[in-house]
Amino acid sequence: MTVKELVKFLEKYPDDLRVVVNGYEDGYDDISPNRIFTRKIQLDAGTPDWEGQHGDPPYESEEKIGDAKIVEALVFHRAPYY
Repeated sequence: MTVKELVKFLEKYPDDLRVVVNGYEDGYDDISPNRIFTRKIQLDAGTPDWEGQHGDPPYESEEKIGDAKIVEALVFHRAPYY
C-alpha cells in the first residue's frame, strides 16, 4: 500500500475515529506520531510468517540484493503504553 492509497482508504472514515494497531500478543495499541518513520525494508523476505511478510535488509546501502528488492517504507510502530 502506498501513502496515496492509504489516504484514499482513510477518507471514507470519520475524522475523529481512533486509529490503533494490533498489540504484541493481544489487544490494541495507539499509534504515536513519534513512532512513525521511514526506513528501508526487504520485500517478501521469506522469513517465518510470525515475523511479517517483509524484513530488514542485510545492508542498508543496497537497493537490490540478488532477487531481493529493497524499498523505502513508512513504518507505524506501536506506542508503548507504560
